[in-house]
Amino acid sequence: MSYQDDQRSVGAMKALVLTAGSGNRLRPLTTNRSKSMLMIAGRPVLDYIFESLKENDITDIVIVAGHGRDEIINHFQHGGDKGLQIRYVIQHEQKGVEHAILTAANELDGDDEFLLINGDVLVEPEMVERTLYNHRTMKADVTMLVTLVSNPEQFGTVKIGKNGIVERLVEKGGPARYVSNYAVAGVSAFTTKLLPILEEYKTMEQAVEKMIKDKLNITAAVWEKEWAEFTWPWDILKANRVVMDRLLKGKGSFIAESAEVHNSAVLEGPVYIGEEAVIRPGASLRGPVYIGKHVYVGNNSLIRDYASLCEGVHIGYAVEVRNSMIFDRVNVGRMTYIADSIVGADSCIEAGAQMWNWRPGTKPLYINDNGNKVQIPFRKFGAIIGDKVILGVNSSIYPALRIGEGSSIAPGCVIDQDIPPHSEVTVKQQLKISKREDSESS
Repeated sequence: MSYQDDQRSVGAMKALVLTAGSGNRLRPLTTNRSKSMLMIAGRPVLDYIFESLKENDITDIVIVAGHGRDEIINHFQHGGDKGLQIRYVIQHEQKGVEHAILTAANELDGDDEFLLINGDVLVEPEMVERTLYNHRTMKADVTMLVTLVSNPEQFGTVKIGKNGIVERLVEKGGPARYVSNYAVAGVSAFTTKLLPILEEYKTMEQAVEKMIKDKLNITAAVWEKEWAEFTWPWDILKANRVVMDRLLKGKGSFIAESAEVHNSAVLEGPVYIGEEAVIRPGASLRGPVYIGKHVYVGNNSLIRDYASLCEGVHIGYAVEVRNSMIFDRVNVGRMTYIADSIVGADSCIEAGAQMWNWRPGTKPLYINDNGNKVQIPFRKFGAIIGDKVILGVNSSIYPALRIGEGSSIAPGCVIDQDIPPHSEVTVKQQLKISKREDSESS
């Protein structure tokens, strides 16, 4: 019997979705938006969460919103057009997961249990199904979905005993603060008995320890497939690959009837081309590739290897885009190169701009995080460009740099450091004219 069959007999639980976090490590992409509204293959992260909940017959959703809440509320409203019932609780101060749960406690009055979803995780339908199926079959008070990771110091981790029983939960806290390589994967089912315990003990770690001591049944369900949590900018590209594989691999290409694809354009591998997109002569799409609604791809451009162009993106002549996420309404000028990068909405990348994604040699790449150098787990990684940035003609950006939202980079600049938000960057040219030494005398 599947979980869906079991659920119909007992009634669906509410989902509590946490979206209030500020996402500082993802800036400038999260300066004005929630992590839950980052774009993945043309859709915000929350869209995938809601889809996964609905596929498991969960339609009663409470969102704890804070940073970037206006965009979430304006975009989803109360969920009627998606067959959902969405209510919002505002967490005015971002004081962590525990505070977020307690902020929404009144919305759980009368319920025996609830599903907790971290809004900064790419949640697939099977992740919800597996959590809830295990929760029912194990007759658990708490079920946490967990997954093996290579860097457990960056996550909350659990120690699992026999029969999947959780013996300890340790919240994230650095190299000395993990108990296994099993990280909590952002989907959990809880009894509402948690709420008064959490109110008393304040941290999830201490609350779960108290529940274990009180002999409540705390279990783990293991997720062994790909998983993406949005902590660092490169997590966006990872999530994009996961979604595009799910959307396209083994299913072939999708081309909307209203799309205009010139007969000299080359399509290789699986591609998704949305409504009223225009693919001009000589353009090449080498899948997996996502082309959103109203996207224009100019003559002789090359879009390849998990490139994702969101709604209204305009690509000029002879542009190459590789393994990059370009948010809505970005204009990219002719003969530009964008690789392993993320470009925020409403930006303008002018002709000949270059986003470098690697350095010669074998030295790793690092990103600056509030003065700390963090090693990037990939050999190649490009630029993180905020919303409403102007990148001038023939400008270049070194790998792994952040360009703050609202900044303007003058033509010809070579950017070798992070640029703060709303900056104007120029370069002073010194013109020197002298006689050539090898020239003949007049």
